[in-house]
Amino acid sequence: MDDLAHAADRFVLGELNGEDLSMAAAEALARGLDSPALVALACLHRTDCGAAPELFRTAMAELGLVHDWRAWEVDVRVGLARAHATALLADDAASADHLGEITGQLRELAGYPDPPAPDLEDLAREFEVMSEYLEFADPTTIREQIRQGCRNLMAGPPYALVSPPLVTGPPVRRSARPGRWRQFIASLRSRHAVSAEASPPRLSALPAIHERCCVPR
Repeated sequence: MDDLAHAADRFVLGELNGEDLSMAAAEALARGLDSPALVALACLHRTDCGAAPELFRTAMAELGLVHDWRAWEVDVRVGLARAHATALLADDAASADHLGEITGQLRELAGYPDPPAPDLEDLAREFEVMSEYLEFADPTTIREQIRQGCRNLMAGPPYALVSPPLVTGPPVRRSARPGRWRQFIASLRSRHAVSAEASPPRLSALPAIHERCCVPR
């Protein structure tokens, strides 16, 4: 069942297409699992897998694995967000990557008119704001707010918010770009200038086009 449960995880994340689902069903049958929908799913031709998602859902219900797909998606996405929160709390070095993953998973759960996890809406918005302010806010302050947000995610539900609350005004830019980035841009501009000086002037094609197309003969 573990392989099918993993397939269900990837299914709710949108990572499996119809052909993948048919292959997962065939592998499950080879391991001794059986259900009518599982057999039908495994028998689909790879060029005609339009019915695969519904057959997969039916097979999971017949096997007693998944009955509530919205709840399953919440568990999967919250689990991924918490895994990234745990990694961020353990090591700040890749905080931007982990923060982006947490924000993305929470937005999927709370960013729709009928979200599967409305209790995550405020926390999702808070992580989105922290992502926007990451490059511009005071590093010490934003770092602690991100860590507090991760701890709140790990502790919920219910999900507390960062206290004091995040500022909601426009972010203040601290530095346009790191020093190495500015040097890189300057070198590109310098190369472009040298290339332009070394290249002979190009004759414009516009007069010839005008004479051919617009001047009456």
